[in-house]
Amino acid sequence: MSVFAAAGTLGDLSEWRLTNLEMQKTLYVAQMIHLGRTKQPLFAECFEAWEYGPVVPALYHVVKQAGRDPICPFTTDRLSPGTSECHALFDAFAMTRHLTPGQLISYTHRPGGAWEQYFVPFGRSRVIPNTSIQTEFEAFMMPSDEAVAWAEEMADEVEKSPSTYLAPENERAFGSRVLSARFH
Repeated sequence: MSVFAAAGTLGDLSEWRLTNLEMQKTLYVAQMIHLGRTKQPLFAECFEAWEYGPVVPALYHVVKQAGRDPICPFTTDRLSPGTSECHALFDAFAMTRHLTPGQLISYTHRPGGAWEQYFVPFGRSRVIPNTSIQTEFEAFMMPSDEAVAWAEEMADEVEKSPSTYLAPENERAFGSRVLSARFH
């Protein structure tokens, strides 16, 4: 998978209203979610610890001309719908879309996070290993046992009492996403 497919999908999802900074930070959260859920990266390219947070340099250099303005469509690559990659990206966008750029920076600069471990002020950018991003997920984003138990109860309730609002395939998708939250 390529960062450009993830970026194209995220662009469509946001109606191409994200800036370079917002896209980079949302993709970082998506990478973290996917690593945490599947132990596999969402895309092959690596993040580096830059001053304003984690950045995929290849993507940055393609969209940097937008400056602080929203990025214009720049790729036709997209993630396949219904995949773990697409779910991770959608969840990351849902988590971050209400955050300001400053809040996104604070979120990705959290004490004990992967960016903090690899950032060198006034130094050369360093790659943030995926193992460190996965560890950040486990430390800060893994749902509690109580949350998973609640979600499983809700999935059971949905299964017992089919919704008049959800199509059966959407009910099954909900159930499988709840079960995918069980990482251990």
